[in-house]
Amino acid sequence: QARDGRWAVWIIAAAAAGVELAVSARYGYHRDELYFLEAGRHLQLGYVDQPALTPLLARLSALAFGNTLAGLRVLPAVGMGVLVLLTAAMSRLLGAGRAGQLLAALASATCLVYLAAMHLMSTTTPSFVLCALTLYLVMRLLASEDPRWWLAIGAAAGLAAAAKWDIFFLAAMLAAGFGATPA
Repeated sequence: QARDGRWAVWIIAAAAAGVELAVSARYGYHRDELYFLEAGRHLQLGYVDQPALTPLLARLSALAFGNTLAGLRVLPAVGMGVLVLLTAAMSRLLGAGRAGQLLAALASATCLVYLAAMHLMSTTTPSFVLCALTLYLVMRLLASEDPRWWLAIGAAAGLAAAAKWDIFFLAAMLAAGFGATPA
């Protein structure tokens, strides 16, 4: 029965990604997407206004899918599906049963902030996914008390820092939480 619940979560995640893909070419390029495509043609370790991950992802999208609007938005759509899966997985770690996991998956799949942000290639796209992954890994650490999770947490947070600097706010809040609790 738990397997049935996980399949349903995967179906919700696939549907969320599919909806994003279905409407991905409905509107033209956002000005930031054009900037990321151009920055991706001149890759650097960092830019004056952002870290390097989003231009790299835009470049990889252009290489994989051609220089098309729908191709540029494949990774954000996949990211939407990943957010749904991570949300359901976090709810499971918090003790949610099948219904709770499905509700969490549906809530994240229909979250207007996610739907809007994961429609475009922007710094927010990988940031949302990597911050959610960081939180999921912290929850795994807390559930297992296995210090090896710190390596994965550091890798996820480090990669998130290459996407957008807001990960440092999350890291500060996590540090405050660890400092204020027995964990």
